[in-house]
Amino acid sequence: MKTAQIIRRFSFDEWGGTENVVFNSSNTLLQNNINAEILATSALSGVAEERCGNLTVRRFPYFYPYFPMSAGRKLVLDKKGGNPISFGLANAVETGNFDLIHLHTGGRIGQMLAKVAARQKIPYVMSFHGGCLDIPKTEIDEMLRPIRHTLRYGGILDRLFGWRHDLIAGSSGVICVGENEYNLIAQRYPGKRLMFLPNGVDVKKFDTKSASSLRCDLNIPADRRIMLCVSRIDYQKNQLLAVRALSELLKQQKSYHLVLIGPVTSADYKTRLDAEVARLGLHNFVSIICGLGPDDPALIGAYQQSDVFVLPSRHEPFGIVVLEAWSAKLPVAAADVGGLGRLVKDHVTGLKFGDDDLAGLVKAVTALEDPALCDRLREHAYAETVQNYSWEHIGRRLAEFYREIVPS
Repeated sequence: MKTAQIIRRFSFDEWGGTENVVFNSSNTLLQNNINAEILATSALSGVAEERCGNLTVRRFPYFYPYFPMSAGRKLVLDKKGGNPISFGLANAVETGNFDLIHLHTGGRIGQMLAKVAARQKIPYVMSFHGGCLDIPKTEIDEMLRPIRHTLRYGGILDRLFGWRHDLIAGSSGVICVGENEYNLIAQRYPGKRLMFLPNGVDVKKFDTKSASSLRCDLNIPADRRIMLCVSRIDYQKNQLLAVRALSELLKQQKSYHLVLIGPVTSADYKTRLDAEVARLGLHNFVSIICGLGPDDPALIGAYQQSDVFVLPSRHEPFGIVVLEAWSAKLPVAAADVGGLGRLVKDHVTGLKFGDDDLAGLVKAVTALEDPALCDRLREHAYAETVQNYSWEHIGRRLAEFYREIVPS
């Protein structure tokens, strides 16, 4: 079986959860005798084609149907929320002799590929990584902000090319990484072939000791506990809460240092974050690293050498970075939101706090100063990760799902 893995963008320099899932699940498909090729737009990457181990990644020109479209606006849409058009990508799939199309994106690319699937008489399936029916209105408003005050001619193209189909209804199956999304789609589309398939993790990669030294690299004093957050610098991830929690901990005469690692997907939010650090006088207590490659020893070392991992997201369908922290045996404090709230079992695999709850986050971080509690959480979380979230386990389930749709 030959599958086309379709993703809006795929850049190793702007690595995120969706790229992580597509890359690793495609690798495990190969181990299950299913060929996978990754096809994306050329957003955030100028490399048209590259070979990554046994995987081929191909990228194609694209455009956004808005006028005027400045370079700045285009970059914002590339990073998050863009709804591009790519005729080259659609043509590559149409001529690629694929047996199944897996859409890891919707929008106009999804519409184009659904039409290709119909012409080629092959099935397509969809994955929802960042939510579809389960996205807060505030986040949707932020994603639409770059196209305000533009002429939106996409609607004309939608009517002209017939890009107005219900992609979920027309699919041969839907995969959800979040249980909330799974339940919402099951209610709205009864009888649809549907699977809840959480994200996975390479446990061995994060469990193998890194040669990198986080304290030395960032000049963090030995007496400070390191509070780590790995996630895109973005309003959705709510790092502002972690900064404010740090300020409260320091007021209590506790010794902490906050390390934020992740690519900037919202420049405006990064500006707000920097301003808050300055307002609270925390320059010497906060380190921001704007993105590390997925295999960078410094990233793995950060997980292994920190004292507590925090994820204060306002919206989170899953939370793959929690699996990475668990694999590195790092205790976790996470917001009780969306799929993240279901992933973390309170006082079993981690500690939870309320949405945007500053006092709750401070309380959770303080509680994780107890070595006995941390040891118990580490043990349970690591065991659950190995048992339920290895890529080998996830890949086998995905291969079985494909074979139900495309019998050999």
